Amino acid sequence: MRRLNLPLLLGLLLAMGLAVLLVLPEVVSLPDPHLGAYMQMEGKRLRLAPFAPGEFGYVLGSDMVGRDLLSRVVYGARYTLGLAAAVIFLRAAVALPAGLRAGWLGGRAGRLVQTLAVGFGSIPALALVAMTLGGLRWLLPGETGWLAVYVAMLVLSGAPRMAEQVRRRTEEILVMPHVEAARALGATPRRILLRHVLPLMRADVAVMLSSEMAWVLLLMGQLAVFGIYVGGTVAVRGDGWVRHIEYLPEWGQMLGANRHAILGSPWIPFYPGLALGLSAAAFHLLAEGFRLRGLRRG
Repeated sequence: MRRLNLPLLLGLLLAMGLAVLLVLPEVVSLPDPHLGAYMQMEGKRLRLAPFAPGEFGYVLGSDMVGRDLLSRVVYGARYTLGLAAAVIFLRAAVALPAGLRAGWLGGRAGRLVQTLAVGFGSIPALALVAMTLGGLRWLLPGETGWLAVYVAMLVLSGAPRMAEQVRRRTEEILVMPHVEAARALGATPRRILLRHVLPLMRADVAVMLSSEMAWVLLLMGQLAVFGIYVGGTVAVRGDGWVRHIEYLPEWGQMLGANRHAILGSPWIPFYPGLALGLSAAAFHLLAEGFRLRGLRRG
């Protein structure tokens, strides 16, 4: 009797929930995530935002300027998951070729990848990225430059570790009989790596990419708590007051820009933080499920 792979099942269920969030704006009419009503009439009394969950038709409540949080969380899935996926794609684009080449060549190339992995791994990713971005924040012109450096730091913080994992796995596969036979028959290094090594790494790559996606989402949330997130804020002016609010409905930005509201209006940072946490859990469970599946297949 086959044992149930519970982590994989739970991960797939959560991943399906994320997929629903991605397509939901196309099939359901949601309020504009950028527009809100700062003032609402309650009987004869004028109420000002933020509004708690359940008030005035806001299922998850509103933010400081009356924008619907449910709509912003749903739309934010595209920005946050898209950004994290871009980081993982760039990490893999750097780490896979570097790890394969280092595993094939060995020697100095292998030691270089090992050294970079140990060097970057000796500093917590949160501390490394936060200190670097915090120091560069005021030197970068415009949001485009900030976004590029933000993504680059997220890529560099994990690429050496991925490359080292690929290098070790490549060295394990290269001593297998079918690879030795391909070498004896005169196959080129490129053909050996692409036809005989990489296909045997599919399960490892699936685990690696899922795990790295979880860590990137967690890192984005941790950076947001320290006020480091993509996008900027806009000034909203009223009668004698000015509020600086986040514009993009991106989960990290929604969490970071509203972290000071945790005591007065806790629902504003809570729901984007919950979305980040559940998304990271989904990919972590997928990684564990893929790992267990590979072990059972032997």
